[in-house]
Amino acid sequence: MTRDAAFYFANLGADVSRCITAAKQENEVRYKDSLSRAYRTLEELHKTARPEAYEEGLLMLRGLALARATPEALSSFQSSLNSLIGTFSVRLTI
Repeated sequence: MTRDAAFYFANLGADVSRCITAAKQENEVRYKDSLSRAYRTLEELHKTARPEAYEEGLLMLRGLALARATPEALSSFQSSLNSLIGTFSVRLTI
């Protein structure tokens, strides 16, 4: 079965969300595991030939790194992430 960009984008969002939860809990092992999974999902997203989705995925991971550097920004980033996933995933199905 071929998965589409919306599928991988939503999964990437879930991976990044797990990273945020692990960072808030200061669980470095779980954070690294989730981050590795996010990069694997990003690679699958890249294979869908939807460059706009891949670019948004890269920005999502950069945003995670910036938010993690300022722990009080993690909750705000989580809120923005949730909005992005829903909005962008719908655009990818069109």
